[in-house]
Order: sequence, then structure tokens, then C-alpha cells
Amino acid sequence: MAAWIPVVIWIASFPTCSSVHKFVMVSFFKQTNYIEYYLQFFWCYMNLKHLRTFVTIAETGSFQAAAERLFLTQSAVSMQMKALEATLQAELFDRGKRPPVLSALGRTLLDRARDLVDQVENFRHAAAGGDDLLGALTLGVIPSATTSILPGALARLRDEHPRMQVRIEGGLSAGLEDLVAGGVIDAAVVTEPSRLPPGLRCLTIFSEPLLIAAPMGTEVDNGAVLLETLPFIRFNRGTGVGRIIETTLQSRGIRVDETMELDSIEAILMMVSRGLGVAVVPQRSLTEQFAHTVRTVPFDAPGVTRNVGLVVRRRQSETPLVTALFGALCFAAQDELG
Repeated sequence: MAAWIPVVIWIASFPTCSSVHKFVMVSFFKQTNYIEYYLQFFWCYMNLKHLRTFVTIAETGSFQAAAERLFLTQSAVSMQMKALEATLQAELFDRGKRPPVLSALGRTLLDRARDLVDQVENFRHAAAGGDDLLGALTLGVIPSATTSILPGALARLRDEHPRMQVRIEGGLSAGLEDLVAGGVIDAAVVTEPSRLPPGLRCLTIFSEPLLIAAPMGTEVDNGAVLLETLPFIRFNRGTGVGRIIETTLQSRGIRVDETMELDSIEAILMMVSRGLGVAVVPQRSLTEQFAHTVRTVPFDAPGVTRNVGLVVRRRQSETPLVTALFGALCFAAQDELG
């Protein structure tokens, strides 16, 4: 019999312990070999906000930042962590550094603590029953998705799960991936990278070709010739699409006369529409606004594509909130195509 079984039976016998607290304690004991610490962790779980605060400090990088996110004072956060350490009779932070950083034990406990916070939310949803999701998550979104699939996805979530809250943060693909890996945000809509940091998973929402956009009236049909003869308006190299464009140009030996490097695809298309140059853009960015001022030419075979996906931490990829979000994004992507 596994070593944790007697502990689980002992926990279940507590008459004053709620079902949620029992669930958390049983899950924690099953996941770890550090029984000497986690027997004492029982008292911590009688107040789950200490555990959430611990995770938030690790995610934000400081007591002060955690206090701002949790709408607490810094002294309240500090008191919670001192109470947690007193319960465990162990130091979770190295206070010899400013700001304090996680100790070796704190780093060991962090992933387990994150898992438990996620499990509690899932447990509460299951206990509530029904299809009405209750919960909140923070979603990072690249600029091109903000104006395309995001509005439709949020509207769908509002109609189907009115008690589900989604907070939006904008950013570029690489930065958003780092925020997901660090636990600062829950998920991110990004241009899929060739490689992901450990512990992350990317769920593909849609694929689309990258096209060469030129001013209406240009008669050249060869994409490489267009790119080499007209001024080139580049999309930021730091973006996911920008990296794909740069790799494509280099691998095909296409030399461009770069005149601008911009962060906004819409701004790039506005420049192209005024005859200021040529660019490489995702197909979905070519809205009706540019139907009469911009023409497109595909790359010679093989074509160039980019995938847009939802990046999440692996342990959260099948939670109800993430599943609902991913479904809404996929529906919005299909709706956009008509």
C-alpha cells in the first residue's frame, strides 16, 4: 500500500475540514514524497489564500508586485508568508536578497502549489455542476489576433459562459510565451514558434499563408522580383511573423531594399496602399479596407504559412476554462472565414 494512504484516511476523518480542503490535502500527499513537510501543510490548507499568495509572489517576482495583483498591502502579503513558513517550520524565501527570492525548498514546492491551485478551481467547478463555467484567466494576445479572432471569441464566451472572466494583455509572441512559462499569465494567442520552452504546449487555432502585398497597379506577378525591386516595408523582426519572414527571405536568397520596420500589420498595409513599398503579410490581415488599393502575390512553391495557436502550460491544457477558451477561438477563426 502506498505510504500516503494512511495519511489520506487520517485527513478524511477531520470533521471540521471542508470537502475542498480534504481534496487539496489528498492531492498534495499523493503528488509528493516530502511527507515530513506536507503533514504540517494541512494547517496551511485550512486557509488557501496563503498558497495562492505564495504562487503569486513567485509569478510576479516580488512581494510588492504580488500585493498589487492580489489587491493587498505588502505587509499583509509578508504576514501570510511568515505564517506559512511558521506552519511548515521551513524557509520558503531567501530574505538575504532584495527582493527576497525563493529558497531551494520554495522552488521545490512551487510547481506542486501551482498544480493545487488549478486543481481546487477545477474541483469547485465540478462540485458546482452544470455547464456554466465559473473562473477567471489572463490571456495574452498578439496584435494581429486582437483585431481578428479575439472579439468573436470573447463574445462567444460571454454568451455561453457569462460567469467566466477573461483579462486581456497585449504583447509579442516571444514575450507572451515567457509570461505563460513563468505563470504570469494563463495562456497566450501567438504565432506558433518552432520550439517552445519546457512545460508549455501549443494548441493550433488556424493556419494561414503569408502573401506578398504590393500597391494596386503593379503588374509584376513574380513575388521575388517584387520584393527585390520595390522598397520593402518590414514587419518587426521580434514578432513571430517577423521571424518567419526573415527566415524565408534568407533561405530563398531574396535581397530587399528595406525602408521601414513597423510593429503594426495594419500600418504596413496602409503604407503599401499609398504606393510606398511592398510587404509580406498574413492573409487574414487583408480586410475589405484594402480590397481596392492592395494586390497580393503568393510566394513561389513551396508556399509560406504561419500557424496561430494557444500556448498554455501543459498541466492546464485540458482544464475546463482553457478548453472553453480554445473552442471559442477556433469557432471565431472559422466564422472569420465566413
